[in-house]
Amino acid sequence: MSFFLHILALALAGVTILSFYRLVAGPTAFDRLIGLGIIGTKIVVLLVLVGAITHRTEMLVDLALTYALISFIGTLVLAKFFETQAADFDGEQDEAEEAA
Repeated sequence: MSFFLHILALALAGVTILSFYRLVAGPTAFDRLIGLGIIGTKIVVLLVLVGAITHRTEMLVDLALTYALISFIGTLVLAKFFETQAADFDGEQDEAEEAA
């Protein structure tokens, strides 16, 4: 069972690295935000797997839950920030079209 957990942890680490590409090369800010959310989710699962491998699940599950809450709140804050930036940009663009 431990061998399976090690393979699963390596696979999740690989998927996390692939998701990092979406975070860096996303064409829009929302694509980058989705990449950040995927990475956060994979890290939570990876923490639980590492806890199962090392037999320290009680400590690492608490860390995983804390990280999940912080990641979720951070994603909401960034989404709200990007939404207000887009609204400000649209307002400036409308004013420029009216002036022309």
